[in-house]
Amino acid sequence: QPAWQEERGADHLPTGRRIDPLPGPWDDCFGMPDGVTVLLTWPGELELTVTSPEKWVVVYDEQDDWVCVEPQTGPPNGLNTQPRLITPIEPLEASTTWSWRLL
Repeated sequence: QPAWQEERGADHLPTGRRIDPLPGPWDDCFGMPDGVTVLLTWPGELELTVTSPEKWVVVYDEQDDWVCVEPQTGPPNGLNTQPRLITPIEPLEASTTWSWRLL
């Protein structure tokens, strides 16, 4: 369960305000401070779990036939709003695990 949703502006970029998660459909970024866990289910077919130690996830489900789940190291446009220095000593590393189960 996301702790917050990044408010989306008219330009589809986060405004910098965190709001309570709104019902979809989404093309939005959500905050999950304990790490990303998203469960997708296709009833009678497949269950997919996406996990990551990252604290943000973008979910896009505005199309009827597909969905996108993208764990991220920061909110969209973060290079302009939350820049951080990446060096060989302090690299930026991200990982995700995808697990699926036939139903």
